[in-house]
Amino acid sequence: MPSSPSSKPPPSVSFMDAVKQRYGSADDKDAEESLGLALAQDRKWEFVGALKTREKQSRHDRLALVVLRNCGINVAMHEPSAAAAASAGGGTNEVQEANMTRLEELDLSENTALSLTEVGKLVPHLPRLKTLQLCCIPNLLLVKGPTTVALSSAHLSKLVLNNTGFRSLAQLRALVEVPQLKELHLDSNKLISLDVVITPPPASPGTAEEMVANDSAVGAAAGEVVFPHVTTLSLSHNELSDWRAIGAAIVHVFPALTQLYLTDNKLEDLILPEALVARAAAGEALTAELEDGGVLQPYRYLHPLTLLCLKDNTTLCNTRTVDAVRILCPQLATFRITYSSLLPTWNEASSRMYVVAALPTITLLNRGTVRQKERLDSEMLYIQRGLLKRQLDQETRGDADNVDASAAVTPPPRITYPLVDVLQEKHKDVVLAIQRDGDTAMTTGSNYVMLSVTLFFVNGYAAAAATSSSSSLTVKQTQKLPSTLTVAKLKALIRQIFQIKPVNQRLSYRSGDDGVLESQTPLDNELETLGYYGVSDGAIVYVEDASLR
Repeated sequence: MPSSPSSKPPPSVSFMDAVKQRYGSADDKDAEESLGLALAQDRKWEFVGALKTREKQSRHDRLALVVLRNCGINVAMHEPSAAAAASAGGGTNEVQEANMTRLEELDLSENTALSLTEVGKLVPHLPRLKTLQLCCIPNLLLVKGPTTVALSSAHLSKLVLNNTGFRSLAQLRALVEVPQLKELHLDSNKLISLDVVITPPPASPGTAEEMVANDSAVGAAAGEVVFPHVTTLSLSHNELSDWRAIGAAIVHVFPALTQLYLTDNKLEDLILPEALVARAAAGEALTAELEDGGVLQPYRYLHPLTLLCLKDNTTLCNTRTVDAVRILCPQLATFRITYSSLLPTWNEASSRMYVVAALPTITLLNRGTVRQKERLDSEMLYIQRGLLKRQLDQETRGDADNVDASAAVTPPPRITYPLVDVLQEKHKDVVLAIQRDGDTAMTTGSNYVMLSVTLFFVNGYAAAAATSSSSSLTVKQTQKLPSTLTVAKLKALIRQIFQIKPVNQRLSYRSGDDGVLESQTPLDNELETLGYYGVSDGAIVYVEDASLR
C-alpha cells in the first residue's frame, strides 16, 4: 500500500540553498530573465541597478552580512553523492566551495527545523563569523540524550539565543564552546529565574550524606560554568523578579559583565535601608557592606555595570529603587527606565529631571544625552522639591501628634530626596546666596527658585493684523518668575502682557537649550506650579491664542 503524501519527510533545504534563493548565484539565469521580462513589459517601472545588485550579491565570497530568516533551512549542507565525492577527491562541500571568508554576521532565526548540531557543522566554514543570531527556534537547545558540544567557534563574539528553549547556564555551556564570546542574548525564554544548574528532584529522600554529596556535585558543576569574557548580557522579555537570584548566577558565570539588559521583566523594587542610603548620600564608603556577609554583598554584581536597562518593568514603582541603583552602580553611565510606573502622577519631563538629579554619573538616559545644562536644571528642581517635601513632612509630624493612631492609614510610597543636602551644598552659590544681579537662577527663600523665562506669543502676528492699534505688539518677553508660580497666575500675567483672556490661552514649554531636540510639554493644569512641570531656568513658554483662526 503506497504511503500517503503527508508521511513523506520534508525536503532538505541547506544553508547554500537559502543563500542562492535569497541572494542569487552566478548561474541564476531565471532571476535575470524575470527581471528583464518585467522591464520589457512595463516601462513605468524601472529597476535601477537591479541586475547589477543581483550580480554583486551572487558573489557569495564577498558577502559580509547574510540574513536568512524563515527560509526553511533544516540542514547545514547536502551530503555529496558517492560519484560526486569521488570526482571531487572527497575534499570539499558546497559551503567550502562558496568560500564565504568575509561573512561576519549571520541571522538564521525562525528556521524552526534547524538544530544546533547542524549550525555547528556550518560555523567552521565561516572563519570570520563574529555575530550569530538563532532566534525563535523553540527547540534549538532542547537536546535529547547525552549533552555534547554542538557549536564550537574560536572567533564568535556575539550570540543571540532569543526564544530557543534555554533552561540553564550549565545547559548552554555544555552545548557551546565559544571562548571569545563577549555578548550574549537570552531574551524571551520564559525564565522565572536565572539558573546555573537545574537540580533534578531526588527519586527518594535519601540520607543526609547523600544529600550533601549531591549538593557538592551540583556546586562543582556550577563552578565549571563560566563565560569569562562576556561583557554584555541581555535577559529581556522574561519573568525574572529576584535581584539576589540574578546576582548569584551572574557573579560566578559572568565575572567581566559591564552591561545588563533586564527590559520587560517582573523585577521587585530594590529598597535599601534608609540609614544606609543616608550614609551613602553623605559620602561615606560602604566597603564593609559589600564584602562577604554584608548587606550589599548579594548585589555586588551591579558594582561594575556601566549600562543598566530596566525599561517596561511595571513592578518598579518606588523611587527608592533609583537610590539603590545610585549606590550599587557607582560607574553607571547609561540607564533606561519607564517613568510611567515609577512616577505615575508626574509628566515625562519632570520624571526625567528627577532621575537625572538622582543619578549623578549617568550621561545617557533613555537614549537621550544628559547635557550639562539639563543636569543643572534637574538638580535645582530636585533641591526645590526636596526642601518642600521636608517642610511638609515637618508639618505632617506636628499634626500627627493630635490624631488618633488607630485612625492612621498606611500612606502610599512617597518620593524620597536623599541628595537634597548634598546638592544644596553643591549649588549654595545659586540656591542659598543673597540674590545678585545677573544671576540666571536664584532664590529669595529656601523653598523656591527664581527662573528666567521667555514668553513667546506663537500667533502674535495674527493679533497684530487684527487691529491697527496692535501694530507694535511684542511677541517675545523675558520675565523673572518663581518656580512656585501656578499656571493660573501665569495666565493672569500673560493677560496683562499680551491681552489674551485666560480661557483662550493654550500654554506649553520647552527648555531653552537649542542643542536638545525635544517636544513641547503642555501646561494644562492651572493648579500646578512651574516647578511641578519642571520648567527650568532659560525655558521658553509658548503662548497660543486659541480664539484666533
